[in-house]
Amino acid sequence: MAFWKRKKPPESPTLPSRGDTSAVNKVDVDALAPPAADFLVSAVNLQSRLATLLAQCAEQAWSSADSEELMRAAGMAMDRYRAFDTLLGDYVDDVPLALAPGREKLARHLSRLDSSRWYENLTTAYVVTGFSRDFWHLLAQGMPKALTERAQGILADQGDEEAMARVLEGLLVSDERYRSRVSLWSRRLVGDVMLMCRDALSARAQASQDTEAPLEPVLTEVLGHHTRRLDRLGLTA
Repeated sequence: MAFWKRKKPPESPTLPSRGDTSAVNKVDVDALAPPAADFLVSAVNLQSRLATLLAQCAEQAWSSADSEELMRAAGMAMDRYRAFDTLLGDYVDDVPLALAPGREKLARHLSRLDSSRWYENLTTAYVVTGFSRDFWHLLAQGMPKALTERAQGILADQGDEEAMARVLEGLLVSDERYRSRVSLWSRRLVGDVMLMCRDALSARAQASQDTEAPLEPVLTEVLGHHTRRLDRLGLTA
């Protein structure tokens, strides 16, 4: 669309090495990555929703200590939102207009994950934060070099996952009955979170029947991190 016209000259498509043992290579990600503007739109919308969700959990938490932990986590999500929003302004002429369609689609996904129990909503925030961070970090490899480095820096964990984990750990220790509820809820989340990730792919990848081949190793790596995240809480992925 016209409002996604790049305002700056295109950057070099050469990708940097991640310098780690990731099983996902450049060819895999190039087959999935959207244009830079689309990548940033999905990142902005997601961080905005996570900040809102965490703030709501903070308001409903059962102790002031938990509330403070979650407000700090909400602030970190808001910092990411602002950073991605600023970057998006370099790629689109009208940021609110660019964000609107994806925001509505994401809201529909998250509405299916809404719960009347604050700790289930916190589990949603914990799972979505970690899963999406890993996925968008890998997807960023398909961006121009400067944007790859900037996006991966913004996505880096600043302690928000640890804050959420501490609150959930305290809940699980307080009463063992919560463990089965949270475990069941976390398993329920995965399908919808994977759909959110699919929405971040390029339109061509979403429409192609050949997308599964490059997507499988990406999701396998992300699911591995997700499993370790739940293991840390003594939950079953």
